[in-house]
Amino acid sequence: MSSNRANGTSASSSWRSTLPIHPAAELFPRMSPDELRALGEDIIKNGLTSPIVLWQPDSKSQARLLDGISRLDAIEIATGSPVIVGAPSIMAGQHFIACDKVIVLGKSVDPYAYVISANIHRRHLTAEQKRELIAKLIKATPEKSDRQIAETVKASPTTVGTVRAEMEAKGDVSKLDTRRDSKGREQPAARTSSRKKKTTTKREIKELKEATSKQKQKVTNDIVCLIAELINAHGKGMEMFVRQCLIEYAQEIAHTQSNWGTEFARLVLTKLNIAADDEMPKPSTEMLGIRRRATS
Repeated sequence: MSSNRANGTSASSSWRSTLPIHPAAELFPRMSPDELRALGEDIIKNGLTSPIVLWQPDSKSQARLLDGISRLDAIEIATGSPVIVGAPSIMAGQHFIACDKVIVLGKSVDPYAYVISANIHRRHLTAEQKRELIAKLIKATPEKSDRQIAETVKASPTTVGTVRAEMEAKGDVSKLDTRRDSKGREQPAARTSSRKKKTTTKREIKELKEATSKQKQKVTNDIVCLIAELINAHGKGMEMFVRQCLIEYAQEIAHTQSNWGTEFARLVLTKLNIAADDEMPKPSTEMLGIRRRATS
């Protein structure tokens, strides 16, 4: 909403009715009516220190306001008269005139970069306001790289990347396959790693199997030693109990896709010199080979 209503200046007679605003000029948050009134009073007293900036890509296009929304609104509030912008000067009624205070930039100037450069140091932005500024810039110029936007808003590329990812997830901005760097070159949006995916060699697979087999054998030997101590301490009854537990375990595990449970039960019985009768599931050929290697 135009702040001209604060002093009774109608929207039709305001500078806004004749001078279009460039989208880049809307990047920063607007000042409150009280702040605008104080700014206007200061401009009337001390003059316009910062120029009003217009942007015109070519001679056939109408110039648009790039920087100076708050200053123009403030002058209208302070004077009660509509501002007339006519490069290189502006005037408001019979009480205010500023000569050589309007500059016009061409297409060689990036309008978004200019607005941010002109305002980033004189505005005290909170972390949240800076993230909002980044989001606006990404939405306005999604083709720019994270690093280029980061350099413009004086933030880290990581912060820009995080904001962009959040916007893409919400659908606020589309994902692009390429982005434009600071030199205008098209670059892939997601850089592919130059490292080749490491493939596992046959030797590494063999070493891994051997290491796994040694680990299984160590576990088995540790358990055998523990059970042997129990049998020595408690006699024949403990031996029969262990045998029955292992048989039931082997029968249950035989219904699964793993042979390790049955192999483990047979290895324990063999190492403890406990007979494995027909109640034990028959081992597969692979199990017999593992058993022979483990007991040799």
